Amino acid sequence: MIIHCTQKLATKLPNVSSAPLAETNPLGSWHANLYIIDRRNCVMFCHDQTRLVLFMAGLKKADFARLDFWFQDRFANTMLKLDYEPRLIEKALDLLDPLQFDTSSDRSVQGSMRTVRTMELEGMLMDVPDVMDIPIYSASAHLNHRPVTTKGMKGRECLWPDRAMKEWIKGRG
Repeated sequence: MIIHCTQKLATKLPNVSSAPLAETNPLGSWHANLYIIDRRNCVMFCHDQTRLVLFMAGLKKADFARLDFWFQDRFANTMLKLDYEPRLIEKALDLLDPLQFDTSSDRSVQGSMRTVRTMELEGMLMDVPDVMDIPIYSASAHLNHRPVTTKGMKGRECLWPDRAMKEWIKGRG
């Protein structure tokens, strides 16, 4: 699975391709960005098609080396918190393959991530003294129950990332 990461995140990861990688995974590709919040490394992932967001806080150097594990953990637990059916979660996890990173990016997806950060995450952070005090699995679930507009949508069209990912998984494999 391809993770399109920012230059800031790429410096923390091994084996990041500067050339765009071709996506072959049925789950599709994701974007990721590194944020420093309360002097902690935080990473936000955003699924390119559904805009589902996964948020990780407090990553250390060793965690970046095991990002596959942490991604799978956050994805599975976020789906659990969103009340996805167990068979659907298993189907999604079976489709995961090792993460590959490049520095290619899509401004529309990055804009969606910026909106989540400023409108939702910052609001959650106002209620806690430190980013590590956020209930992390619940936070990722909360960040996905919101309407999103993307490039090409018309008028009142929007998608809900939690619902869109559920339908995306059902249509795969």
